[in-house]
Amino acid sequence: MIQYLENMHKINNLKNKLKNGQEVIGTWSSLSSSNVIDVLGTTQLDFVVIDMEHGSMSFETVENMVRSAEASQISPIIRVWDDDEQTILRALETGVQSIMIPHIRTADQAEKVAKSCKYYPKGTRGLSPYTRVHNFTHQDLDQSLKDANEQTLVGILVEGQDGLKNLSEIVTVDGIDLIYLGLFDICQSVGLPGQLLHPNVVDQIKRCQNLIQSHNIAPGSMSTDVKYIKMLRKFNYKFIAYLNDAAAIKEHFNEIITSLNS
Repeated sequence: MIQYLENMHKINNLKNKLKNGQEVIGTWSSLSSSNVIDVLGTTQLDFVVIDMEHGSMSFETVENMVRSAEASQISPIIRVWDDDEQTILRALETGVQSIMIPHIRTADQAEKVAKSCKYYPKGTRGLSPYTRVHNFTHQDLDQSLKDANEQTLVGILVEGQDGLKNLSEIVTVDGIDLIYLGLFDICQSVGLPGQLLHPNVVDQIKRCQNLIQSHNIAPGSMSTDVKYIKMLRKFNYKFIAYLNDAAAIKEHFNEIITSLNS
């Protein structure tokens, strides 16, 4: 059930769960369809990341996908394709309360992103009151701006060897709620591409988690199987993404056909 503040602005349940140290499990969506979001919303998944970097969806389609997620009680997150302030603004104007920005490699870049997601005085986010974010009105705008700043979840994807090398500085940036680590980037950073279960890779996964959580930021990553989900749980990762919608469909039907032909 969607919870609201007194002025009818939605409470970001996903942000609250992570802030309280709860684990959330979800998936990615690269299929350009609000119907897919409707289906995912009937499961017990906590969230769906709408992937605008690798998906083909327009902002209009994404806004409808956000609406579908809200209607079916699964928390929507938009993953944009770069850290440009206008890209971030357009994504947030769909009304989504959670956003993820990729390719973060430095603390300065993370700080720029955090400010782009928040209104004055916390940031530099552009303002029009006549959007879903503010219920299409300038009435009670001061409170609406405050609510938006409090309820917006800012997630970043720390990627590449530079990002991992600078992680100890990135975690000190104010306004970051979630740091999502690319497992394949971790592998490459220790010279072991693709070896997700190598002891040196596992050590890095643990090191990164400890560093992120020590600064009261939720650590997140991905998994391609249940075994890896359990390992991430063991290491206290709080935001865990499993596959994406396209991969899940393909995997399911491949397994069915293989079993029929065996």
